Amino acid sequence: MTVTTSGNPQSDQLANLRPTTGGTAEACRVSVRTAPALTVILPCYNEVERLPGTLQTLLAHLPVIPGEVEVLVVDDGSTDATVTVARTVAAADGRVRVLSYRPNRGKGFAVRTGMLAAQGELVVFTDADGSYQPSDLDRIVGALGQAPVAIGARGGGGGARGPVARRAASRVFNLAIRGALGLPFGDTQSGLKGFRRAAGRQIFRQARVDGFAFDVEVLWLARQLGLEVAEVHVQAMERQGSKVQMVADALGMLGEVWAVRRARTSQAYGEVGPVPIPSLEAAAGAADLPPLAAVATPAGAPPALQAS
Repeated sequence: MTVTTSGNPQSDQLANLRPTTGGTAEACRVSVRTAPALTVILPCYNEVERLPGTLQTLLAHLPVIPGEVEVLVVDDGSTDATVTVARTVAAADGRVRVLSYRPNRGKGFAVRTGMLAAQGELVVFTDADGSYQPSDLDRIVGALGQAPVAIGARGGGGGARGPVARRAASRVFNLAIRGALGLPFGDTQSGLKGFRRAAGRQIFRQARVDGFAFDVEVLWLARQLGLEVAEVHVQAMERQGSKVQMVADALGMLGEVWAVRRARTSQAYGEVGPVPIPSLEAAAGAADLPPLAAVATPAGAPPALQAS
């Protein structure tokens, strides 16, 4: 496989996942894939106002080559017209796919649903409110060339931007996490994280937290599986209409983190240990992905899960 360099890490990463046209017919037969190189997941709950702008910005940035990328919108039981907006965009742009279900289950469940349904060699989830720029997505994709997991790290300290009270709460939460689970990361709650497909499947098939603390569980599982995690500096923009209620959600997240700690000590996760994760070159030459209907869904998945 030829490694290309264009100066754009996202474009380079997608190009390097594609086989070259040279070589024998047999080599081409084995290497050619129908799966996209990249899946971008947008977990949504009542995002009818902000989702259109996020999709417009994202789709304008991503490659337009058919089959190169997919944008997977996961509607987490919205009570507004979020799913209608998403399906309208999907009908006009073949790069967009929509999953929806009821009732609302939480961001962790939505991300897990998307991760297990994603068809890309690289899978990145990001916030539907457009908090992160396409350049931040590029950096995460670029980092996946060096590590199977890459996470955004916002600023310094606790990572969050915005009001002083929110930044202070974020710092306290990160310190509590370090003490409870021994995670070394400066920013566990960034809404921008990426995975090589095999690593993502290994992690999210074992994940169980449905709420906002799912990020913590995911990083803990990555550590238990012996996966390298790259931290990438990103710049999150403050957006109006945040779904996070600082005090109530912080207490709920701490409760979920404590539940992960208890499950760890009681071995409720079973045997979690290091697993081999194929390189990008090996992943690019693997067999085609199973159809969506054959992909495992999260435990307790609503029967009304719909794809469009």
